[in-house]
Amino acid sequence: MYFTPERNKLLAARLFEHARSGTTDQAAATMTYPLSVYADPQIAQQERERIFQALPMMALHSSQIPEAGDFATVQLNRSPVIVARQKDGSVRAMLNACRHRGSTVVKQETGRRHLFSCPYHGWSYASDGALKAIAFNETFGTTPDPQQGLIQLPVEERHGFIWIVEDPKGRIDVAEHLGPGMDQLLAEYRLDSYHVWRSEVLEFPQNWKIMLEGVLDGYHVSFVHGATIKPYFYLNMMVIEDFGRHHLTGTPRRTIDRILEEEPGQSPLDNYAVFGNLVSPNTTFVLHPHHIEHWTLYQNPKDAGACRVMLRILTPHKQLDAQGEALMQKNWKIASAAIVNEDVPVGNGIQASADAPHAPEALLGLNEVGNQVFHRAWRHYMGIQ
Repeated sequence: MYFTPERNKLLAARLFEHARSGTTDQAAATMTYPLSVYADPQIAQQERERIFQALPMMALHSSQIPEAGDFATVQLNRSPVIVARQKDGSVRAMLNACRHRGSTVVKQETGRRHLFSCPYHGWSYASDGALKAIAFNETFGTTPDPQQGLIQLPVEERHGFIWIVEDPKGRIDVAEHLGPGMDQLLAEYRLDSYHVWRSEVLEFPQNWKIMLEGVLDGYHVSFVHGATIKPYFYLNMMVIEDFGRHHLTGTPRRTIDRILEEEPGQSPLDNYAVFGNLVSPNTTFVLHPHHIEHWTLYQNPKDAGACRVMLRILTPHKQLDAQGEALMQKNWKIASAAIVNEDVPVGNGIQASADAPHAPEALLGLNEVGNQVFHRAWRHYMGIQ
């Protein structure tokens, strides 16, 4: 069960009421914003500075580098990074750029090493980024200097994820960033006991916010996902726990009818509702009975109207049997089909409107409360009142 008995009971009571009455949680007022937020290069530049360089990014799951000496290379918004597990179990995050001439030091996605050697001129670095050797240093004219190690990035491991701030001069405090409500919720999930079953990088011709909003949005299911998702859920129905800049949402499945006469909390909700979590600024979890979809969105730094998406599937089991593997393959196909074939074309249309010279304002309704939380958080980070 994802939730504590107390949270499960409270959510069940609210979901039962909505399912019986055909209602949904609502925001206090509607919200508007200009569609230009998806296309304006100046806004994209401000996002790079105020969001993607300054805030903690959920860059990697801990299970991807479980042992000392393990490393992985990841791409943040603009920076290629090496993340390495140290002998004491801690992690280091370093720019994947040699201090000699800037060449990429490590091209492998994952592996195990205690020494990284640049393929261009052979400069070598320890797993903590310290410069260990300069090839032919007697003719190069200098010896290894501690100040010439790989550039370190602020990094913290919390709730089963490795969080990184892209600015080397930045600071990181994940608990502060999450706030007490979301920090407690992620602790309840025990994500450090999960494993990455599969990960994939996807690129789409639409702004990162459009893509993220589609994953958060429950209002569109009846119209966009009629053949794939619609038959399984109550439509236009959602409960929300608002944590200020993050949220938890729950949408009842049709199967919730089987437990409507029970006392709330008697049964775990995992099989009777789907839950989503916005971890701002650019991440969402979707909780399913047997797995978690983890979506992380980045800009395309060269094009405000494009984005890069990291999709991970997390499971509670390190190894799956044949039945479990088949179930994950089925769920991957469903998620990919719903996003690529159904959500993306709609998002591309929004991007086309945002690129137009006289684009209208967007309007978020009372029932689009989850998306309102996202835009409220975005405005906060961007310094917009």
